[in-house]
Amino acid sequence: MENKKTIVLVWKSGGDFHFQDVELITRHILGKWRLPVKPKIICLWDKKTHYDIGNIEFIPLTNDYPGTWSRMELYSPAMEQYRPFLYVDLDTAIINSLEYIFELVKDESQFITLEDFWQKGKLATGLVWFPAKSEKIKKVWDARKNISFGARMDYFLRQIIEPDTYWQRLTTTIYDFKPRRDNVLTHLPEDADMVCFHGKPRIFQIIASSMSIPWVQRYVEQTVFSKFANIEKLVTVIIPYNKDRGYLQEAIGSVPKDVQLLLSQGEGNWPENFNKALPKATGRYIRYLHEDDMLTKDCIYESVTAIEKQGVDFIHGNAIEKSSKSNKTFHYIPKIKVPTFRQLYTNNCIHSATLMYRREVFDELGGFDETLNASEELEFNLRCLKHGLKIGYCPRFLAIYRRHDQQKVVVLPLIEKRKEKAKILQKYKV
Repeated sequence: MENKKTIVLVWKSGGDFHFQDVELITRHILGKWRLPVKPKIICLWDKKTHYDIGNIEFIPLTNDYPGTWSRMELYSPAMEQYRPFLYVDLDTAIINSLEYIFELVKDESQFITLEDFWQKGKLATGLVWFPAKSEKIKKVWDARKNISFGARMDYFLRQIIEPDTYWQRLTTTIYDFKPRRDNVLTHLPEDADMVCFHGKPRIFQIIASSMSIPWVQRYVEQTVFSKFANIEKLVTVIIPYNKDRGYLQEAIGSVPKDVQLLLSQGEGNWPENFNKALPKATGRYIRYLHEDDMLTKDCIYESVTAIEKQGVDFIHGNAIEKSSKSNKTFHYIPKIKVPTFRQLYTNNCIHSATLMYRREVFDELGGFDETLNASEELEFNLRCLKHGLKIGYCPRFLAIYRRHDQQKVVVLPLIEKRKEKAKILQKYKV
């Protein structure tokens, strides 16, 4: 079997790039890879969590350098264990399989970079081949003490090293999104394998603006995952509970077999039982399921697809409510599909059984508030919106919610429910 290729990305939050950029590029890298052995993608990020989900491994950055300077970690001795590897900027459109880039590397000991599109003969670092045991890599790392963060990293590197060659000397299929300062690539060339979006506008900035560039829109919307492509392997479902109220096995049976299912039973309240299972979650997407509810047949696929296509941090959707007494079925469809913080504060329109979150939401904000015994999901969703995270809406029925005599919403005294709600509203008072 051939050796697995290694591709490295770097994402630092708080700037122009968001986790949707990581997902977009990894989706295209893995989805367009032709050979049976998929590459290993390593994403260095500014989160504390280190987790490996097969072809993608997230590793915490060890530096606190600002912005793109965080890429200095690529030159660190700690990264030697992964070299040789190919580094790719997040603002790169992968049009065809990156296998062709690896095929261009005839001598793995060479340090290969882009040639600056506007300054011929000068290196640019949007696409870099990092050789193993390289003196050039070591030279850059040793020079880090002389960094002036007011300058661009490319300018810093140009003072220290020269690449052995440029990618543009090896292929003509790498294109610049801004071939001229007053122009952009409105039509994708037929031979394009890669398009570099260096600087602004970024890919998702184009989508959000009034610019009409059909090929960029198609690129963002292109779904690599098919309905039968084991998308479930990307998801963790947590079922927190105190005791089985008679529906647990049906809840478990509604979870697809390839989903990571974590049952978390304990004497604590619901937030405690959820939070203690969270460190064991390996999925890129996380949702909870009450032990007396069920997922609909296509819940996982529809939820992940909605997050992917909308580029949001969490989603909610429609729910089917079933009464155990009357055996009647009701449909819950929220009146406000994409609530703002203020709208959610005044009207909790989100059906709690339908939520799914990206993993990094919990990495950034922590778990559910363990001091609450009711409305804990309202507090968490307000916390998400308060911190600028984006919510989306999936127009599908995502969960089957049971109404019965032992529900917490029924057995919990009204005065306690009101007290908990008032506590949350006071915390986020607007």
